Amino acid sequence: MTSITVAQRHAKRGILPVSIFLVIMLLLSACGADPQTQQQANSSKADLDRLISQAQSIGIPGTMLKPIIQQEAALTHSSAPLTIFSGQPATNYYNNLALRYQLLAVQVRGMQTQVTQQFDYRAALDIQDLENALAQRQAQNFIEAKTFSKQLTQYQNQLAKAQYPKDYTQISYNAKQSTLALQLLGPAYDNLMALQKNIEQLQASHVDTTALNQQYQQDLQLFRNANKPEDFSQLIDQSTTQLQATADFSIQAIPYVGAAKLREFSADIIKLKQYGQNTTNYEHSLNADQTALAQARSINDFLKVSSQIDRDTSSLQIALTAGYASYLLKQYNQEVSSWGNAHQYHDPVDGGTYNLDYEYGSNGTGPDGNAALQYAQSTQQPSDYQSAIDTINGNFLHLRALEADYKDKTPYNQPHGTDIQLMKHYNVYGSNGGQVLVVSLIEQALRFYNNGKLMRAFPIVSGQYLKPSPPGFWSIILRQSPTKFKSSEPQGSAFWYPPTPIQYALEYHSGGYFFHDAWWRSDFGPGDNFPHNDSSGTTIYNGNGSHGCINMNPNDIAWLYPQIPWGAAVIMY
Repeated sequence: MTSITVAQRHAKRGILPVSIFLVIMLLLSACGADPQTQQQANSSKADLDRLISQAQSIGIPGTMLKPIIQQEAALTHSSAPLTIFSGQPATNYYNNLALRYQLLAVQVRGMQTQVTQQFDYRAALDIQDLENALAQRQAQNFIEAKTFSKQLTQYQNQLAKAQYPKDYTQISYNAKQSTLALQLLGPAYDNLMALQKNIEQLQASHVDTTALNQQYQQDLQLFRNANKPEDFSQLIDQSTTQLQATADFSIQAIPYVGAAKLREFSADIIKLKQYGQNTTNYEHSLNADQTALAQARSINDFLKVSSQIDRDTSSLQIALTAGYASYLLKQYNQEVSSWGNAHQYHDPVDGGTYNLDYEYGSNGTGPDGNAALQYAQSTQQPSDYQSAIDTINGNFLHLRALEADYKDKTPYNQPHGTDIQLMKHYNVYGSNGGQVLVVSLIEQALRFYNNGKLMRAFPIVSGQYLKPSPPGFWSIILRQSPTKFKSSEPQGSAFWYPPTPIQYALEYHSGGYFFHDAWWRSDFGPGDNFPHNDSSGTTIYNGNGSHGCINMNPNDIAWLYPQIPWGAAVIMY
């Protein structure tokens, strides 16, 4: 048996540490990744971090950036492979890492562009909603609308200067708040009118209403100064409490108040009958209420009668508003029909006869009033009936402007009285009117005003008989130069057209209604919205009016396009 010396044992024990040391040195001395690729990966990550930070600062929503941030975090926490004999795997890792960071950077850049465009368009639509709400209140002659007109101008100016999503987000928020305030203006006003009515009833009953009149005057001042949703909400709450207080206060004068209410109830029944509605049930209720009031002896009797009169009056108010909406729509349709039948265009090309107010009939704004009334009838809400009334009155306004303009022999390139009347109505006339495009459908003319001064006028072609341009008060919500129009109709339809390049396009109404160049036309002006033989010989639109857009000579809109900003007012009648 071989004996092992102490020295040999010590030598064997020293071999293992030395071997481990040599392996570590070998690993450390092995080829690593190319330093340039590591630097490129770090640089790409820094660029991505900068872009993300920039996107956050300009208002890109965090929810949209979150997936990219999560992917970046996953890449950052990954590690290069450990290699001994070659640094290529590590080099490949850093090359791939740099590429992944770069791809994420491309996504961030694309997101910035896309979100900016989306928020820009959304802000324009929100401003148009505000314009429409403002137009309704102006049509109702609310002097308080001036406050919101100034807000609208401010938002339009901000939209013209906005660059980033956060700018458009703020504009959208402000426009929505102003629109909500205009919507709340209605119920706040209704409460004030109800409070005033209660006070008048109490005065007629010889009750001292000094304190109530002071409250009403304070409320009226708050109403005139209100410009935010919370102002109107506070006023609605306050006036509702005051209405309840006047109801309690009127108990002492119930016999007198009841008689006054019955007189108003009777007057409303007469009005409802004038609207062609059946009033039999309301007349029975009136007779019953009159009998009950005459027989009442105790305060409880009077309270019951008063409550019943209120219920009967309330039910009549809905019927009265609904009846007036139906009556107004019937009047509107009758006027469209009678005026149109008396004022027609006899087409020499197809031999057809067309009413000159066809944009207001069954193919035009007529359905707006019909649809609004049908919706109100489905909901039975007074506010929806009132909205239908506002819509019909707006249609009436533009129809009668057309009728007046038909008699006006002023040349198309001169200011027209109807233009000025409508611009004043919509508060876009004078030194602060800004840019306004006024389209006279009867003249087939467009007049461009700036602060109430006529700058230029152009012959145009509007929508044909089956595709009319929509009369109303609109605004420019999209500018495109150049673009390409594609038909929404299937090929084979009479309204299909091939993809058409357009140099200048100004959208004035959602749904694709534009002012744009019509390079395929040679003729513009009266009669060209009906079937005709265009001197260009083109058949792209079969020698007819447009599909609802306002077609212009290419040279005319090339001059006009730079003059017209986002939000510019459009009046079409």
